[in-house]
Amino acid sequence: QIPMLVAALALISTTSLIGHGAATGQTIPLILDYIHNLVAAAWIGGIFYFVFALLPSFSSLDAPKREKMSLASIPRFSAIFIIALGAVAVTGPSLMWFVETDIGLITESVYGQLIMLKISLAVVMVGLGFTIQRRAKNAEKNPGSSIHKTLSRTLRADAVLGVTLLGIVALLVNGTIPAGQLQGADADISYGYSATEFTQNARFDVEISPFASGANTIQVAVSDPGGGALYDSEKIKVKVSNPSKAIAPIEVVMERSDGGVFSGGLTFGFSGKWQVEIEAHRTENPNESKILDLLVKPRLADIQVQIAEYELPEAAKPLHLIYHDDSIWISDPSAPRLWQFSPDTLEFSQYEFEGITTTFLAADGSGNIWFVDTPGNQLGFLDAAGQITTHTIPKLDPVISENIPISIQADLDGNIWVAVTNKDRIIKYLPESGEFKEVRLAHNSLPFALAIAPDGNIWYSASGSGNIGYIDPVTLLHTEIDADLQSPEALLFADGFLWIAEHTGLAITRYDHTFGTFASIAVPNPDALPFGMALDRYGNVWFAQHTVDSIGAYDPDNGDLTEIPIQAESSFVQFMTSDEKGIVWFVGQNTNKLGKIITTELPVTAEAQAGESTLRYSEIASPLMALGIVMSSLFFVRAVRDRRRIDQILT
Repeated sequence: QIPMLVAALALISTTSLIGHGAATGQTIPLILDYIHNLVAAAWIGGIFYFVFALLPSFSSLDAPKREKMSLASIPRFSAIFIIALGAVAVTGPSLMWFVETDIGLITESVYGQLIMLKISLAVVMVGLGFTIQRRAKNAEKNPGSSIHKTLSRTLRADAVLGVTLLGIVALLVNGTIPAGQLQGADADISYGYSATEFTQNARFDVEISPFASGANTIQVAVSDPGGGALYDSEKIKVKVSNPSKAIAPIEVVMERSDGGVFSGGLTFGFSGKWQVEIEAHRTENPNESKILDLLVKPRLADIQVQIAEYELPEAAKPLHLIYHDDSIWISDPSAPRLWQFSPDTLEFSQYEFEGITTTFLAADGSGNIWFVDTPGNQLGFLDAAGQITTHTIPKLDPVISENIPISIQADLDGNIWVAVTNKDRIIKYLPESGEFKEVRLAHNSLPFALAIAPDGNIWYSASGSGNIGYIDPVTLLHTEIDADLQSPEALLFADGFLWIAEHTGLAITRYDHTFGTFASIAVPNPDALPFGMALDRYGNVWFAQHTVDSIGAYDPDNGDLTEIPIQAESSFVQFMTSDEKGIVWFVGQNTNKLGKIITTELPVTAEAQAGESTLRYSEIASPLMALGIVMSSLFFVRAVRDRRRIDQILT
């Protein structure tokens, strides 16, 4: 029995080691999680023992003995259950304190809703236990009544509830904590920032409101890792800085309130990445400090959008565009020419060549603007002197069909890559030698878009197979990633992620190459076909929707999604780009216009938080824990008295 007990205790620890308590990196929540699981196992496991082992053994006895044994067992097991219940009432809320204390996040997340469902089931189980105790007391007064049948029926219901509760626990262990489920929810509802940060010997509860550029209020509560008072700390120092803009740390004046919370006025001069350093001064121990890296940006709802349009001087069919060297460069499938637009002078220039058309564009490190002439089966470039040079792409087998070259990119070494979609090839052109090399993909891959990763690899979308992949630019070895995407086409690298436009999947999808995970964001309009993408100065992803007269925007930091209407009908916007200032540009192929998205950040004040609940987790958890302790103590005393009284009656 002892080896089995040791094995059981070790088995319980595995749940704690993969649970959210362990994820905090703190020892205390890990211990709390283990105790919580242990006493819960004793509670529900005791019910199972009662139902499937003890009661069947009582059934073999004659009626008087069966009733006596059933009656005698109730207070004995009740005492065990009550102790377990009291421990659960303390460890559960205490563990939640380390995982998440934001009431809004808890109540609105699936995790929090499962917790509430779990508590509701536990309350019903406790209620059934209370019913058993009342029936047992009636059985004492009426010796003829059958407590065994009542006990059997009630405990079977308890066992079913226990199995359901364990299922919920499994979902919780394998699920995501509230902050992960509602990414950015702090700012989504309250326009505020709320976080709990730990150092080795201290805990910082930080709130910043409204968490936008301009004047903000910061509140900091300092405690030990367990939430108790930091006995030798009466002062904190807060500094704000912006290293990317060479803004040195500026100290924030902090005042302490009667409740021990420090508050002060914090100013973010503009949207961007800021650092906030919080240092707790201690008199008997080394100071504790924590640095917060914060991205301060407006919500999409707080960005005013205007669209300025510039009509091309001649009839054209502008398709693809890029920004390079202070100019917007535009392809034209209606003629063998390139368009150049100067944002400073608002003037267009055109460059013609001997060919048929221009489709996709790219710029290399030498300032050359490269293009693909798809029907002419050639690529070419415009140099700084305004001269255009073209090169015919070799015919790829099967030569019975013409090549269909589309996307083009220049890698970090100045070599040119072109996707030949109908031949399942991606070709590499070396400008210095004039040599062409080819990379063969799987049959029916239909490579569409190309993108150069920060590490130099060439990524491609395979619209036919629904996969993505990348090519080593030196060895030409390619790796394809099974993605099961619906017509993946345009690609965009941003902040270490690869964004993919699922053209017929009605989504833009973020791929994390480090973890190999995909996250899809459905576009707001079911009639839209997402296509070209670009980043604005706030890091939002803008995407074209050429089948509807609107442009989509997604905020990856807060999870906001919106649409911006285009006034012209049947504009047919397929591609976008952004300039060095983070201004997004697009072309309407049917309107023959270049568009510019002008964004203005609207001020957000503390009034934006009107209606926000100020209820703290401690204000709910502390009374409930106290109530659980008191009620468990009272019920335990009652169980002991019932046991003594029943023993006297039976003897």
